[in-house]
Amino acid sequence: MMPTRPEDPAYANPRYGEIETAIPNRRLEAWKWTDVRAALGRRPDGLSAALTPEFHDAHVAPERLAIRETQLGGAHALGILFERFGQDAYSVRIPAGEDGGTLTVTSLERGNGAILIVLEPGARLHLVERHTGEPDAFVNADLDIRIGEGAQLVRTVLQSDAASTVRIATARIRMAARAALTQHILATGGALTRFETRIAVEGEGVAVVANGGYLLDGERHADLTTHVALGAPGARVRQSVRGIVSDRARGVFQGKFHVARAAQFTDAEMRHDALLLSERARVRAKPELEIYADDVACAHGNTLGRLDENALFYMRQRGISEARAKALLVEAFLAEAFADAALEDEIADEVATWLARRLP
Repeated sequence: MMPTRPEDPAYANPRYGEIETAIPNRRLEAWKWTDVRAALGRRPDGLSAALTPEFHDAHVAPERLAIRETQLGGAHALGILFERFGQDAYSVRIPAGEDGGTLTVTSLERGNGAILIVLEPGARLHLVERHTGEPDAFVNADLDIRIGEGAQLVRTVLQSDAASTVRIATARIRMAARAALTQHILATGGALTRFETRIAVEGEGVAVVANGGYLLDGERHADLTTHVALGAPGARVRQSVRGIVSDRARGVFQGKFHVARAAQFTDAEMRHDALLLSERARVRAKPELEIYADDVACAHGNTLGRLDENALFYMRQRGISEARAKALLVEAFLAEAFADAALEDEIADEVATWLARRLP
């Protein structure tokens, strides 16, 4: 049982037992390596608060709508928290054929909140999410994204929480025919962090790039989970996730491609690769393919290892310090996952900053 906290309505409410029961925990297969119930036992602030994101863009004005219109509830692992504490959702709609430019979402600091993003047919948008939470905070953010026929979404997610932050960020993305999604996530973890992306391919000829990386030190935890449900023919999916884990940090990758019988001519590849920089670091990985179509090309792979000692020796022999040599190898290792990312230079700076702190 989580400790009582009378000043927090979530704990004082007579339905608290129902809320606690609904919190994902290690007994659930999809959450066995990311135990939210145990993390909430630390009593993070914001469990019963509403999220108040800020939107930065001159072209798009968000609207408010009833949270029921975001299709939460049973569709979301933490739906009960949205229903009880999430107030109204925020909605952004890009009209057909228009370029929405760059929409940046910030102030995702504490509480429960939902955002609906709709790209009408032929629309374009670059969505940038900056997840920076308060210390000891709980954040539960849901994105309901609908990409219309021929529309294009570029999604860039940058997370830099305090070590004590608990964050769950779920994106549910529906894609119509010939829609395109390019996604890059860079996570540095927290007390518990999970970025979950659930993609539903509903039309033919869809293109998806769903890459990411995690950089973890101390006792931070990061979970990158992806589920792609392919329900229409001719989709092309590429996923590459790379992780660096040091000290006593814990990295998690879960990826699944579900290829329905109707999804003939699917071309899908998934890779997860991680480097362990200490003996106590831990990585859990579960790549999966579930295929019911018979004319597809699908592959997945997973590797765990350490920095190449031969490469380190070679660089040291040429006068490069050990810390700098390790940093160069880490940067090169991560580069593949973020090649051609929309904010590639900024992502590179984030990686360099982390390495400067970890490998001075």
